[in-house]
Amino acid sequence: MANNHVIFIHPDGTSPSHYALARFVEKGPDGRLNWDNLDQAAVYLGHMEDTLGGTSNGGAVTHATGAKVYAESFGLEQDGSEITPLSGNTGKTIVEEAIDAGKVTALVQSGAIFEPGTAAFVAETGDLEVDGRTVVPRGQTAEIARQVIESGVDFILAGGEVTLLPVGTEGFHGTAEEYDAIASDPIRRPSENLIELAQSLGYTVVYTRDELYALLEQSALPEKVLGVFAPVHTFNDRPEEVLAEGGLPLYLETAPTIAEMLEVTQQLMEAHPNFDNGSIAIVEEEGTDNFGNNNNAAGVLEGVIRADDAIGVAQNFLSRYENTLIITAADSDAGGLQVTDVDPAEPVGTINNNPTLEDRPVPLDGVDGLGTLPFVAAPDANGDEFPFAVGWAGTPDFPGSIVSKAQGLNADKLPPTVDNTGIYELMYETLFDVELESRIPDETKVAPAPTAQTGNVIFIHPDGTSPSHYMALRNIDLGPDGRLNWDKMSNAGVYLGHMENQLTGTSNAGAVTHANGVKVFNESFGLEEDNSVVVPASGNVGKTILEEAIDAGKATALIQSGQMAEPGTAAFAAATTNRDGDDIRARDKYAEIIEQTIRSGTNVILGGGELYMLPIGETGFHVDAEMSAEETRPERRPTINLIELAESLGYTVVYTEDQMNEVVNGDNPPEKLLGVFAADATFAATTEEDLGLNTDSPLPLYVATAPTVAEMLEATLKLVSADPDGFFVVLEEEGTDNFANSNNAVGTIEAVRRADAAIGVALDYVDNVDPNTLVVTAADSDAGGLQVFQFAPYTRPSGNEISEPALGDEEPSVPFIYANPTTEAGTPVFLDGPTGSTGSPEFPWDSFAAMDSVDGPMGNFGVAWVGTPDFPGSIVSKAYGLNADLLPSTLDNTFIYEMMYRTLFGDEAFAPPVAELVDLTGIDSDVAVDITVNREAAFDNVLKFYETDAQGRVDGLMAGDAGYEAAVAANLLDAELFTDNLVTSTVNLTLPGGTYYAPALLVDGDINNLATIGESRIQRDGNVWRFEDLFDNDFNDLVITINSAEPVAA
Repeated sequence: MANNHVIFIHPDGTSPSHYALARFVEKGPDGRLNWDNLDQAAVYLGHMEDTLGGTSNGGAVTHATGAKVYAESFGLEQDGSEITPLSGNTGKTIVEEAIDAGKVTALVQSGAIFEPGTAAFVAETGDLEVDGRTVVPRGQTAEIARQVIESGVDFILAGGEVTLLPVGTEGFHGTAEEYDAIASDPIRRPSENLIELAQSLGYTVVYTRDELYALLEQSALPEKVLGVFAPVHTFNDRPEEVLAEGGLPLYLETAPTIAEMLEVTQQLMEAHPNFDNGSIAIVEEEGTDNFGNNNNAAGVLEGVIRADDAIGVAQNFLSRYENTLIITAADSDAGGLQVTDVDPAEPVGTINNNPTLEDRPVPLDGVDGLGTLPFVAAPDANGDEFPFAVGWAGTPDFPGSIVSKAQGLNADKLPPTVDNTGIYELMYETLFDVELESRIPDETKVAPAPTAQTGNVIFIHPDGTSPSHYMALRNIDLGPDGRLNWDKMSNAGVYLGHMENQLTGTSNAGAVTHANGVKVFNESFGLEEDNSVVVPASGNVGKTILEEAIDAGKATALIQSGQMAEPGTAAFAAATTNRDGDDIRARDKYAEIIEQTIRSGTNVILGGGELYMLPIGETGFHVDAEMSAEETRPERRPTINLIELAESLGYTVVYTEDQMNEVVNGDNPPEKLLGVFAADATFAATTEEDLGLNTDSPLPLYVATAPTVAEMLEATLKLVSADPDGFFVVLEEEGTDNFANSNNAVGTIEAVRRADAAIGVALDYVDNVDPNTLVVTAADSDAGGLQVFQFAPYTRPSGNEISEPALGDEEPSVPFIYANPTTEAGTPVFLDGPTGSTGSPEFPWDSFAAMDSVDGPMGNFGVAWVGTPDFPGSIVSKAYGLNADLLPSTLDNTFIYEMMYRTLFGDEAFAPPVAELVDLTGIDSDVAVDITVNREAAFDNVLKFYETDAQGRVDGLMAGDAGYEAAVAANLLDAELFTDNLVTSTVNLTLPGGTYYAPALLVDGDINNLATIGESRIQRDGNVWRFEDLFDNDFNDLVITINSAEPVAA
């Protein structure tokens, strides 16, 4: 029998955006939470048998059994029959099987004992008819609590004393009168004292943090513990304004945190006589969900911090017991939380949410709720602090952008896109050493083995996309059990995209970071804030990765669905000044950007934007006289015809998909191709109402004659793949961002569809043409904070014209939810459908239709938004092919560049500096270096320095290369270190900062007899360097100690 351990941590309702909130406040944007440091990441898909979203109870049942269930399930099928789990042991959850196998078990809960995140692992209830009404399973809290107590679980820690005591009974945390005021009906109050029942079953009962920790001081540790830490939950899950009005704290002071509960539980489990049989602990922080459903940002923040502390406790356990799996997941995204940058001095205001022809403001949250001062992030790596507010999509749970993470035993088996049933699979295999058959086949692709260490790169940037954006498309095109091309990529990581001066990535600065591997300010378009040149991570000053690829003779391509000055591609080839003597932003200088792109030498340039390639007054293939006359801003219109410039530089120019295919598939395909597929972008990114989608005269989303980005990529690969030196392709689907910034759901979904098709083309290239190719995807922000939404199984909020939960194909008015309630209901958030967010009898509101799952119909859905801006959001990068395994489970935006660079050029640029070097790279001025020198050698040895890069290279030569010593001799600095034999001397040198220096020993002062790095004749220990002159290996022939290195004041 397997004796392994499983710790399942369920921070209910959390997405990467919820963790971002905690990271910003606790660690700063460059810090990392415990959750960040878990090894494996997967996009979690949590639909139920009959709804697109997970419920707390149904999701918990799925985690406990590996079976899809109806949304209201609490351990039983809809007809009341027993569930057959994936293990085949009908009626048994994984915890119940663990109990039967003699393993140690624990349920650890910050909410009440009846909360399904833990209770559904040992309790089951069905619909109950009482006085002519139906009580849903999750509402039968007394019965659930009784079953938990009688389950045989060893350690049960939670709140919920009121549900354990009969009416009229005094409790530890409240009087009989207080408890009877909370609940007095037999559904929520038991007929017997369940605490006394627990004691009769051998449980030691504790009520506070102090009592819990006191258990560890006992000479004989208890084998069964019941913790009852609050009347109901250990937190007060209400809006900030309600808590302020009542003077209530977020969490009860006497209750242990979830991390403290787990810490004590683990110590008790380790002492349990059955511990060697293995163990399973189910841990839920419920505050993250309940505060999220109340749109209480401060409460969510505290809940996430507590959940992350519990993950840290679990990681400590893993360090002691390597045969442990830690796995985390949420079953929903509570409130659709998003962070947004705001003014530091002003109370937070509103955000524009799903505008039509008019704005719709929705309040933001500050530290104390609506209209209060903003949150402030802890300092970043540069010591800067950034203020921010929190926006919400609404109060419900959403299917959302949920990421599961894992570490330890079997963590590497977590697929990059995981169905909620897969959580059970992984836990079961770890606990019982039995591999189960999946509910649906895992469609993760396995890339063919590469045959080289370097190769091609295809970077696909579906701008503004989160897992929720992909979910909307998946539901419509494939159903929730289908898998997009993006889903099938082999590796996943949570992407962190903050800039040098704000938390949210911008399209231009994010692209500069992707192109250079360094943080820049938010308005950068290839230059620093003082308009100086960016130094990329490779150290090749002023060169983007695309420009280095061109210099290396590789074929290159920029593919764009927007106009060609869009930064997602253009920032790889262009750099412009920002507000340089005027107020013109760098990114608005379309003409200059496009001209630089054309002059860059990029082989294939495809996109829109003919208007910005023609001087004012000129017409073109797509641009008529009226268009040309309307746009007269000089920063957007060139003084020369850029299309004619391109032709003079050897580009073949095409204007439609048909023309592109004709030249690419012709007898003499061009080496340089410029595709100009629209007057502006190839799409019309505005609101549905602006496009007339809610009328009988709708405008198209995309230009009909323009190729999709997938078609552009397919054509491009036919051209660039012929280059024997390899290729680098950057592709951006900009419609995903621009439509989402207009909160245009149907346009966003179409754009995601096109981006995913391009991913499919790239994956096919790896599989069938060249395995030495990396495909990597990332967005730099989360546009709009999109969320998929169904009311079912719950009722619609008051004010909706229709009361039935299910969304109809058409409805006479726009359905809505509420966001950010205070002491009142909140502000309406109107749902989007295919024609927008308006409705009338003449032009009804339409819903999106989801395709069936393998279990049957999934109904219709609407789309909710947080607002029109870009957010730091819930962004997931994915990778496939060569070096895809480099993608970590949490990555900074700078890592995209590193991953691409290492694939194109090898690992050397990112290898750690040679140990023997003196590193003065962080100092811009001259450096005064204080050095102690001594020797025990007959030779009058002399030490000099020479300037190198991080790998000790000089004049392009590495240590060990032929001619290296001659190059060293030619580059030695004048300053030298010398001391007499058996004498210790102090020497002061001044060296220019900002570079590396290597030492070279001139044996007996002879420049033709050098001991240099790479010859095993230099040893370094901290700030001490020891040198060997004659190979007797005493390494005392010259010894230097660098005592200090201080910048010289100007």
